[in-house]
Amino acid sequence: MLTCREVEKMVMPYIDEGLGEEELDEFLEHIQDCDSCREELEIYYTVSVGLRQLDLGTGIFDITGALEESLDLAWLKVRAARLRRVIRYAVETLCTTGVLVVLVLQLRIWQQTGLLR
Repeated sequence: MLTCREVEKMVMPYIDEGLGEEELDEFLEHIQDCDSCREELEIYYTVSVGLRQLDLGTGIFDITGALEESLDLAWLKVRAARLRRVIRYAVETLCTTGVLVVLVLQLRIWQQTGLLR
């Protein structure tokens, strides 16, 4: 579990979409449970998005809503990463099992034909 200090260092990389999947997962878990870090994220997000909008000349007036949407998309990204990991492990397990079955069957064929004694 991350400490508040570690999460504070991850706020700007989160806003800039620079966190890896595992870091993002840990960050979101902490933000969900820690009101202090959540508040700090809201402040940094508001300032960062506001400054970007001034630079670009665009304006989203619901920055808090934009943060919620960003967090929802981040959770979807984390869930997709978890699903990919589960599928990868399942496929690897099935492939390994398949190779072992083929090897056992081949050994039986060799034994029955007399090539293996």
